[in-house]
Amino acid sequence: MISLIIPTYRNPECLDICLRSAIEGQTNVNEILVVVDGYVKESQHILDKHKGNINVLPLEENQGMQMALNLGVYNASNERICIINDDNVLSKGWDITIEEDLKEKSVLTINQIEPTGPGIFDFPVKDLGGIENFDYEAYLKYEPTIREEKTTPDGGIFPFAMWKIDYMIVGGFDTLYQSPFICDWDFFLKLELNGLLFERTHKSHFYHFGSSATKNGKEGEAFKATEGPAATTYIYKWGTPPALYVNNSHRPKGQIIKGLKF
Repeated sequence: MISLIIPTYRNPECLDICLRSAIEGQTNVNEILVVVDGYVKESQHILDKHKGNINVLPLEENQGMQMALNLGVYNASNERICIINDDNVLSKGWDITIEEDLKEKSVLTINQIEPTGPGIFDFPVKDLGGIENFDYEAYLKYEPTIREEKTTPDGGIFPFAMWKIDYMIVGGFDTLYQSPFICDWDFFLKLELNGLLFERTHKSHFYHFGSSATKNGKEGEAFKATEGPAATTYIYKWGTPPALYVNNSHRPKGQIIKGLKF
């Protein structure tokens, strides 16, 4: 079984689609943890709609994605966890894909379908609509047609599955970052330095609306303004700028920086 952790912030319409797909798409009955990061009443009608299929962890005040994710994982009951954003739509049989492809001491990225592109992560591109006009049935028909029975060594991006013990060993997401950006680069670097391998499965593809609650959401400008300071925090901590290397690595291999051998 898998514990699916979904942090959500002021994005009820998207959360509704996400939860529907998570519940309807699972083969087994998994644990679905929704961490509401502030403005709980705004999403209450969606939480009530899916009551019985989800567990809700409410934060009455917004505390940030890192705190929400850590809270979700700390409360997870299963060894395997999967972390997604509320602007993802999950594929049919998503849990079986994770169970089959997640190896020990590894992180498994689930491939995504993006409505526009190409982007830096080489996701398949197919516009199936925005939140208001998303064609869920068309997604369910299209997604199986692009599945491939393979994994590739270029994970290290959202959405991802891993073992809870590895999350706990590195202390989860660093709450020093006052931003939902860059903190994931920090997290993946910690895992990489701890010897974990990163893979991407092409057996399933989640649909991604694209930063619908952050950069492209109702508070987009405020969120964008936090990205620069977050990068500065990363440089202060690690002594090197956040950057992608070969296979989405976050590790500048072969260097010793601030006493750390990368």
